[in-house]
Formats: sequence, structure tokens, C-alpha cells
Amino acid sequence: MQRRAFLAAGLAIPGLLLGREAGTAENIRLDTLGSGDMCRTRVAPPVFPRGPGDLSFQGTHILAQGAFRELAEVYRGPADGRLHVAGGGCDDGIAGVLRLQVDLGGMCCPVEKSRAVGLPWYLVARDIKVAITHPTNPVTDISFDELAAAAAGRISRWRELGGEDRAIALVVRNHCPDYLEPVRDLLLKNKPAWSPKGLFVDRDEQIVDAVTSYPGSLGLVSWVFAKPLAEAGKLKVLKLEGVRPGARAVRAGSYRLHGPLNVIFTRWRAQSMRPFFDFLYSARGLKIMNRVLVPVSAEEADYRPGRWT
Repeated sequence: MQRRAFLAAGLAIPGLLLGREAGTAENIRLDTLGSGDMCRTRVAPPVFPRGPGDLSFQGTHILAQGAFRELAEVYRGPADGRLHVAGGGCDDGIAGVLRLQVDLGGMCCPVEKSRAVGLPWYLVARDIKVAITHPTNPVTDISFDELAAAAAGRISRWRELGGEDRAIALVVRNHCPDYLEPVRDLLLKNKPAWSPKGLFVDRDEQIVDAVTSYPGSLGLVSWVFAKPLAEAGKLKVLKLEGVRPGARAVRAGSYRLHGPLNVIFTRWRAQSMRPFFDFLYSARGLKIMNRVLVPVSAEEADYRPGRWT
């Protein structure tokens, strides 16, 4: 009855796919990016104004919402150049850059083993992934092995995790099924072996919406989208191995669920790109990145303006 109630509620959430099998790897040409691939949205490519010092960005909504829209509000480049930002998925960023529709593409998967291999890129931040549940759930802490078992369906009830005798309703995003996706790699050795009773969604916002609606849910999502609802008391962020997720824990190596956020481009255009990346890796830029992401320094990113010329 509890799961039926959750499934009925899930039907009201656009994009929720009940029991859908996760995708498998396939080679998709540039002109078919997005056909069935969860790393690309189904919207027309953005059209940005083009000033002499302007830059345009499209790609992972984690980076767009987590920092780049705020960066765009304060960044001013040569000739009062602006940063124009659109979200999407990893393949939106790759396709936009390769088709010369945007200057910069954002990825939340490693560039290696993606369709962006061979393009120049910089690491700009790390994304904190969190395990979330309903605030009424008494469970507060789980081990990494328990999380992996729940993700795969080997643990199916909360009582096995010290909670109530209630079914675990796993809610995840079938994200970049043919890439090396960091959370899937950590939990499932990058295999699309999610629990057969899992509920798959298209966007991170749908994960947090589902988790706030049902006490038996367990979601895996970016901190970018969990933070506002966690601070409002509408969902609970679980500790992992007794460690509360956060930038300090990621840097210390005590919190394992995180992934890289990269920016790709086709060629280095020093006049417009160097001022932006200089700003991004500056103290002011890093402060913005630090609000919900884990910023990386210019040294860690191996940021050298002449590196890709």
C-alpha cells in the first residue's frame, strides 16, 4: 500500500518513469545527441546576444544554477562583455560547443570517456552529491555499503537501515547512462544496475519534489538542489559513514560522494576567455563557487592561459 501510494503520487510529477530500465552505452553521433539520452534536454538551443567581449555558456544545470548564473550577474569582461548562461545537460554543452552555438559547455561528468574527449577543458568546481530522505524518517546516518546496497535493491526496507518497517522508494536520475557518471561509478561500478523498483526522473528538481512528498523515499541528488529544501526542513540529508556532506569534508577526503564540474570549449580565445577564467579563479569568483559547490583553485585546475593555445 505504501509503495502504491508513492507511485500514485509520482504519476503527478512530470518526467517520473516508474521502474524504467536504466540506459546502456551506445555511440551516438553529434547529429543524434539527445535522442533518448538523459544528458541532453529537449529544448531548442539558446540564442544569445553577441557583444565584442561576451561569452555564452550552456550545459549541466548543476553548474548553471549552482554558480554560473550568479557569476553572470557580476562578471564584466572587455568592452563591458557579459556572460550569458543557459542550463541543460552534459550533451547540451558538448553539442553547443561543437556546433559553435556557445563558447563554453558545462559538464558534470568527467571529460574522459565522454563525447567531449579531445576538446580543451578546465575543472572549475566539484559537485557534492547527497543522499536525502523525508524529514520524518528516523534514519540519520548510513554506511557507504548500505547506500550501495539500497541503490542496487539488495536492501529494500528501511528497517534494514535502522528505520521503520517501510519499503525504500529509491528516486534517482538516469543520468548520462553511457558516460562515466561519478555517483553511479562509486555505488554501482558505473553499471546501470539501479534497483529494479527504482523510480527514474529526468531532472534533479523532480528528485527533491518526490522525496519531500513521501516518507519512505531515498534520493540521490546534487547539493545545489537539496540545500534550499534541507534548510527549510522539507527534507533530510543523511550522513554517510558518520560524515555530514560539505565542502570541507570533500576536501579532507572523508566524504566520497562528489563529482567534477568541467567547462569545455573548442579553442582558446584569449581576449574574451582569459578575463572570465581569471575572474572565476579569483577570490571573488571562488567565493561565489563556494556557496553550494566545492571550488577549486587555479593550481588544482592547472589553469594556465597559454595551456590550450
